[in-house]
Amino acid sequence: MQKKVALFGVLTSISLIIVSCDTLEDMEDMESGLTQPVEEQVSNTPSSEPPLVSIEDVEYPPVSIYVTPQGSDDNDGSSRAQAFASLENALESAQPGDVILISEGVYNEGIEVEEVAGPIVIIGEGDVVFDGQRDTRMGIWCEQCTRITFDNLTFRNYTDIGIGVYLSDQIIMRNLTVHNNGFAVQLVDWEFEGYGIMVDESSNVLVEYNAAYENGPNPQIFPDFLMGTGINIYGCTHCQMMYNQVYNNIGGSLVEDSVDVLVEGNEIWGNDLDASADEWWDAGLWIDGGHDITVRDNYFHDNLGPGIQVSNEDNQEVYGYVLENNTSTGNYFGIYIWNFGTNDFPDENILKLIGNTFADNSRQDVMINDWECPPDDPCD
Repeated sequence: MQKKVALFGVLTSISLIIVSCDTLEDMEDMESGLTQPVEEQVSNTPSSEPPLVSIEDVEYPPVSIYVTPQGSDDNDGSSRAQAFASLENALESAQPGDVILISEGVYNEGIEVEEVAGPIVIIGEGDVVFDGQRDTRMGIWCEQCTRITFDNLTFRNYTDIGIGVYLSDQIIMRNLTVHNNGFAVQLVDWEFEGYGIMVDESSNVLVEYNAAYENGPNPQIFPDFLMGTGINIYGCTHCQMMYNQVYNNIGGSLVEDSVDVLVEGNEIWGNDLDASADEWWDAGLWIDGGHDITVRDNYFHDNLGPGIQVSNEDNQEVYGYVLENNTSTGNYFGIYIWNFGTNDFPDENILKLIGNTFADNSRQDVMINDWECPPDDPCD
């Protein structure tokens, strides 16, 4: 399938404290208004410890490489006076343990790199914008990268993806603003649909405190009916999507064919998820395939389509989905569940619901189909 504001905590000043960061951890009923009993306990949450650090506790080593709009790629990057002009050149010279500080300004770069090994921190100072000028494919595409942190950067106007990682491990994407990307995909052979943030076939990835808005195909038909995604997580193992704002995208957010994933504290609203002309819906958050996925304390509201969609499109042996203390209101559907062979909730070993609120959605609070049905024939 692979369909798939403001920041909570934008850094307005940067304090770089000298510490050692040798690991990622160091860096780091179907009735209207349905609510599940809060007293139930989650029995199948992910077993691994998440590689998280609180946003207030982030500490990085001292700056070792500088990038400024006034710099030159003939410099060595060792100081502001000797700053590089491009992040791409800084990455080519970076070594494990480096912190790359990017000064405020607009950078017209499209960076596609492979096998960059950290720990390396890439952090913006003030308002740092990477602008694809509606022509460049991707802001950053990092393939087979390890132990890289991206912090306080903006990506806009890239045709395919704002920022993406592929076959990578121990990646942090934090305090990113990603908007107006994926509007006219050039890499059609890669089966892209257009994304703000994309995590593909990777592991140990933390996506937190980001704002993703106005991403996805524009117009929506390209060449078939495509939706794109604000935040797209596909084939990810031991990953977290936390405290992000995802709004006004063509498609919302996706967790597909992934294992041991935590989706927590996100607000997802105002996304245009209506693909009913092709007889399907996107969702504020779409979960499909994989296992051991926990979704808790999220707020889904005012989406044109389902706030939450849970499916088993490819008839996998899915299990361990936990939805806890989420609120889904003002959407077209509160939650849409399909292809589990039942018109009731799937067994609890597949989907466990605890303390969720699905209320005041315009068409139906809870919609469940044993298979996916067209919107004009909802298998009632």
